[in-house]
Amino acid sequence: MKIFNRIRIVSAGILISIVSLSGCQKDLLDQQPLTDLSEGAFWNSEGDALLALTGMYNGSSVGTGNNNGNELLILSSMTDDSDYKNSKVGLIYSGYVVSSDAQVAGSIWTRGYRTIFKANYFLANIDKVTMDATKKAQLIAEAKFLRAYEYWQLAMFYGGVPLIKQVLTVDESKTQVRATLAEVSDFAKAELTAAAKDLPATRPASEKGRILKAAALAVKGRLELMEKKWADAAKTYKEIIDLKVHIIDPRYKAIFEERGEDTKETILSTNFIAGLFGNTKAQRNYLPDAYGGYQETNVYEELISSYLMKDGLPIETSPLYDPAKPFENRDPRLYATVFLPGYTVFNGKLFTRANSAIGTLVGATGYGWKKYATEGYLGDMGSSGDDVIHIRYAEVLLSYLEAKLENNEAITQELLDETINKVRGRAEVAMPAVTELDRAKLREIVRLERRIEFALEKDIRYMDIRRWGIWFTVMEQQFHGMKLTDTPETFTGASVELTGKYRGHLKTINKKGTHKPGWALLPIPLTETQLNPKLIQNPDH
Repeated sequence: MKIFNRIRIVSAGILISIVSLSGCQKDLLDQQPLTDLSEGAFWNSEGDALLALTGMYNGSSVGTGNNNGNELLILSSMTDDSDYKNSKVGLIYSGYVVSSDAQVAGSIWTRGYRTIFKANYFLANIDKVTMDATKKAQLIAEAKFLRAYEYWQLAMFYGGVPLIKQVLTVDESKTQVRATLAEVSDFAKAELTAAAKDLPATRPASEKGRILKAAALAVKGRLELMEKKWADAAKTYKEIIDLKVHIIDPRYKAIFEERGEDTKETILSTNFIAGLFGNTKAQRNYLPDAYGGYQETNVYEELISSYLMKDGLPIETSPLYDPAKPFENRDPRLYATVFLPGYTVFNGKLFTRANSAIGTLVGATGYGWKKYATEGYLGDMGSSGDDVIHIRYAEVLLSYLEAKLENNEAITQELLDETINKVRGRAEVAMPAVTELDRAKLREIVRLERRIEFALEKDIRYMDIRRWGIWFTVMEQQFHGMKLTDTPETFTGASVELTGKYRGHLKTINKKGTHKPGWALLPIPLTETQLNPKLIQNPDH
């Protein structure tokens, strides 16, 4: 495998790069980078172990590695919520999400195996260090988590992948074969279970960003949901709830901005520092052109229409819905998540159809991403201090309810109040409580709640439509933007829908007949299959 060739194993020395520490202690940032250290002089102290752990965090999927490239932006085109800038079927499915693509298919694979290599090397050497046994166990738990998290990512995006548990030689790396998805998942779950035992439930502010016990359990729960092991998932999520550490923050918008990074709702995040290890996307790439951003992804009407009215009813049945004022009286999360034409005022400027880039930007829908944008932000747009959240407590509660529901366990009002109604009931949202106990109807409510609560958040919608088995169905459709006219039959300003639910709405990208079922998984990178012919490519790629 190419990545193992890039990281050469040498007996005389090792290279530990600690240029950044996102996800680890900020006080270690003052340390000078160490290069070409003698292996005999290393692995002698707790400080050595911490430096090695720092190097592992660096570049991992929970470190600054997740901020490289445009993965979240491009992968929005793999869902039914949003689409990448200039998106065309040919561009996404014959340009980005293909085996030769380095920004997505290549970067996730490379980052994953680079981190796995570092973890394997760390775990092979940590016993040489003389230090407090409890502290050592915690460092080992962090390394196991980081390795397991990469396997979770690899399994979600590629399916079964080579399962590497120890440092390989270059020749060994060229002969690896794909393990089954079950084998990868079982290994990751075992590592996460072991890690959770030695990870702390809380940490002091000086350790902000380092792995918590709930993070290990939450990733394990994701794997169990993916495998439809409902009883196991319910048990895992209940362990997190019983920690009584995490909460549903009364705020919503603020938790995605630097001002809200103190929230106890966050379970796993990447810790960015403005100007030093800054978030390059939040205040620039997502922001609409009208506000100086790149507008690199555009929200579909299909997501907008799924937001309920504030009375808890859909727009089709709520007496509060006024087609002339479609954004009035909606779930407050809509206003926190999306730039709405003719409605959203940001930095004193109204977002409108005229400045939404319709007609000038291929793929523009009239809507924009607002969830991560900070009103009044005056810093470097390409290096903000906004953390990237990977797991929130809201996911734990909704996943716990889903697992209980799918496991055919008793559904009570008490259970609803302790899960979905806590999420909907946060002070800044205050949506009506769910009282539905019918299993089929509740399933649809929970799935919609996940779509709304986690809209435009990293991986979640993609993960959900994949594991629910609806990815191909929801992607095979004509997607739409904002409504442009009430008389589509005579409208000539753009291509609009003539009939149906989206009558008068802009037609954006038409994905009907453009997909293959196998595209729900990413392709194994071409560089890897060329180097190692034993790596069998995913179907339809």
